[in-house]
Amino acid sequence: MAVLLQFTVTPATREQFDELDVRVGDSMMRAGGPPAGLMSHVVYQHSAGFVVADVWRTVAEGRSYIDEVLQPLMTELGMTAADSATRPVWSFARP
Repeated sequence: MAVLLQFTVTPATREQFDELDVRVGDSMMRAGGPPAGLMSHVVYQHSAGFVVADVWRTVAEGRSYIDEVLQPLMTELGMTAADSATRPVWSFARP
């Protein structure tokens, strides 16, 4: 069953997010593409930071990527994720 993994990063500036985005892109290029199991990805501004909301095929795939790749990159940039949520996805469609 697909899952939504969502977390808030605050405080964080747009510049920090932009640098994180570059580093994530570099990491994906070295890995040969997006992480296994990632179905969709969106980031939106939230108060003094941003929210990452991803749909993954499984919790294990999403948590593995967050813990092993994304969290270390955020730590390097002085950012911390909080307010995490995991929700089952009942329906997912691509146009």
